[in-house]
Amino acid sequence: MLYKKGRILIVDDEDIIRNLLVSKFSKLGYETISAINGEDALNKLNTEKVQIVIIDMKMPKFGWPDVLKAVKEKSPKSEVIVITGHATVEKALQAMKGGGAYDFIQKPFNIDELTALVQKALEKNELNIMLALYESSNAVFSRLDLEDLFPIMISLLKDVTNSKDVSIFLFDNTDVVYLASSSIPMFDSRRRELEDFMLGVCSDNNTKCLTPRSFETKNLPKEFGENLLSKTEIKSILLYPILLRDKILGYILLTKSEGTPSFVSSDIKNVSVFVAQIAQAINNAKLYEKLKVKIAELEQTLIDLDTVKKEFKF
Repeated sequence: MLYKKGRILIVDDEDIIRNLLVSKFSKLGYETISAINGEDALNKLNTEKVQIVIIDMKMPKFGWPDVLKAVKEKSPKSEVIVITGHATVEKALQAMKGGGAYDFIQKPFNIDELTALVQKALEKNELNIMLALYESSNAVFSRLDLEDLFPIMISLLKDVTNSKDVSIFLFDNTDVVYLASSSIPMFDSRRRELEDFMLGVCSDNNTKCLTPRSFETKNLPKEFGENLLSKTEIKSILLYPILLRDKILGYILLTKSEGTPSFVSSDIKNVSVFVAQIAQAINNAKLYEKLKVKIAELEQTLIDLDTVKKEFKF
């Protein structure tokens, strides 16, 4: 599996249940974070970005209402699933109606039912984020000046994927890839390393999610990966092609550092929303640049014609 399905925070003071859920969802391909009580959960939310929170209603040190409220304040896009006993079903319904919880499941619960519930909550989370991204970026990407667009693209991509750095590589008129824009400072050695890396891996239209272990495969140039990952703090790379009607215009390259949560499937989906718009924006900008050249040529022709007319009159 190249990347995790999503990131889940599991909050339960019972070791058996907490460890069971961590083990189950980890095996299913999710990245799991656990907390032993409400206070621990709030501390985790200060540093961790999660899509789903599973929380037991009976919680020492900050009850579920406080944790639910904190989740919605710190991570409003996260979906919350409440685990409840028979006696607290009414409170669980209140949590859904007024507290913003996605759903609840009763004890003793079937693990497969909880798994299905998590998947539905994750799908809702991803859909809401993608719709918001599309709506917020649609107007921005309608602008025609690429130099103005690049910083906006990079800022949005860093925000939605929690990446350390984002770089945009494009192909020039001779089909040679070049670094068009990057969040990395101009004189940072990582820029040169990334440029060398791109020359070695940009041979197809496939999305790549790479870690140091990825370069052990025969399909990737190991020397480029070892050079990049040994000389910089980069520990994982997401490489996404910019395609427009099957024509590749370039690549979006996102990096994460050691200690940063890995890329998850929702990151890939969110990037895909941007790339579709970025591809069209780049194409529009290039057409606009060609149009400006034509207009400038026409204006010069008119000036020359006017000069000839004046000379003719004399």
